[in-house]
Amino acid sequence: MAQKTNWQVSNDFEAFCMEILNAYPEAIGVAYKGLDCGCALLCGVSAGSQPLGPLRYLSGQPRQPGRRQPICLKCKFDDGLRGRVVREGIFWPGTRDERPDIELRNLIGRSVFGTHYEEET
Repeated sequence: MAQKTNWQVSNDFEAFCMEILNAYPEAIGVAYKGLDCGCALLCGVSAGSQPLGPLRYLSGQPRQPGRRQPICLKCKFDDGLRGRVVREGIFWPGTRDERPDIELRNLIGRSVFGTHYEEET
């Protein structure tokens, strides 16, 4: 499992996840890899553990009012895929009661991330 850090889910992250879920109605969650720079790579995931849509990038860099989201220099040079993952998981929309049961969440997570995946409760 990826190393745990203080990588936090932000409002931008949740809004980005909701954009993905709205774009792919068959998605039941959004798989993500959080990077050491604060950026994230995300993709919708189906109940059958299939990726939905392209892998999308969310910059962890501060946004300036009226300007586009800045690109992280670390990610620009390595696409965030060079051992910088500090957290991985699946964003499940809704309340705890609305989420799939833990067995299904772990099954999907293991299909997406590998057998080491264990959902944090």
